[in-house]
Amino acid sequence: MKNIIVVLHQPRDPRNIGAVVRAMLNTGVHHLRLVDPCPFEPEVITAVAHRPEPVLANLAVYPDLQQAIADIQHLVGTTDRPHPNLPWRTDTRQWAGEIRQRATRFGPVAILFGSEGNGLSRRELSLCHEIIGIPMAPEYPVLNLAQAVLITLYELQQASPPSPPSPGTAEPPASLAALDTLASILDELITATNFVKSGNGYALRHRLRAIMTRAALSERDAAILTALLREAVRRVRER
Repeated sequence: MKNIIVVLHQPRDPRNIGAVVRAMLNTGVHHLRLVDPCPFEPEVITAVAHRPEPVLANLAVYPDLQQAIADIQHLVGTTDRPHPNLPWRTDTRQWAGEIRQRATRFGPVAILFGSEGNGLSRRELSLCHEIIGIPMAPEYPVLNLAQAVLITLYELQQASPPSPPSPGTAEPPASLAALDTLASILDELITATNFVKSGNGYALRHRLRAIMTRAALSERDAAILTALLREAVRRVRER
């Protein structure tokens, strides 16, 4: 579980942060990132989670989501409803085993949870490689933040211990920062070629980002595509 990172986006109640820390301690996860959190004091965390030092020692706070996930190579969003153009899964036990294997082979996997009131927006979910939903009674499917974290981490903890990675030549997946760079140069190409004839092109850009995510590019793949598109933009502008 050392390669699992919990990311809380805009948590608004310090007691909920404390409850999440407790859930992490229960399941042996010690890496927590907070994005634009409400003000909180360590004493509040300690009041809810006894002896929280293993998590607090690895706590990182970021002003925005982009910075918090820039180094992440696989990001899992959490929501109780499907999201267009992205895989949404509810087979949590099968998913947990796959994530443990991925984390062992390629490095840390981050699980992203939204704020207590609104969850994750469509834009935030579009940054994720996949989305997981916890099956609940359809008439009342919504969990509170700490419950969602605890159940998700419990499933990961209970998954069969991953076997050692087999030797191979697989390249490391592209980080989200590399995908952001690729998306940025795609945006420049769309503008330079006047590809969008009407509207602001948001839907096109959103779909292109989803395609990039589904493609599971390696870091080298993303770098090659970025360099190629950058050259294409330069030549279009020269003309």
